[in-house]
Amino acid sequence: KKIENIEKRIEETDGKFENIQQMMQQYDVRIKKIEEEDIQRDKKMKEMDTRLTEVERDKSGLGWEVDKSEFYLRFQNVEEEKGEDLVEVMANTLAEALEITIEKMKDGMDETFRVYTRYAMRNKLPREVHIRFT
Repeated sequence: KKIENIEKRIEETDGKFENIQQMMQQYDVRIKKIEEEDIQRDKKMKEMDTRLTEVERDKSGLGWEVDKSEFYLRFQNVEEEKGEDLVEVMANTLAEALEITIEKMKDGMDETFRVYTRYAMRNKLPREVHIRFT
């Protein structure tokens, strides 16, 4: 009778042990699935971070371009003369148009220069005048 009892307990223990092993296998499967999802989530986050960085870079580059060109005025068909004082010519023209003094106009002008453009060369026009204001 004792031997039967011991055998019965051994069978019960074996059954419980098998249940524990099955549960461990299920947990292993769940853990692997969670790890896989975590890896996928990390990949997506890296992709989004990369995209965000690219968008920010594009935005900042665009903003810099806009800022830079924001302070330049371009004038076309301003006749060129040999030995001309371009700053003086443009200051006179703009001061007259804006109804301010020539000195005040010159103070606001930072750079004044002529630039060749394809349009001007193709149509045999004078070079464009670019003025940067401070």
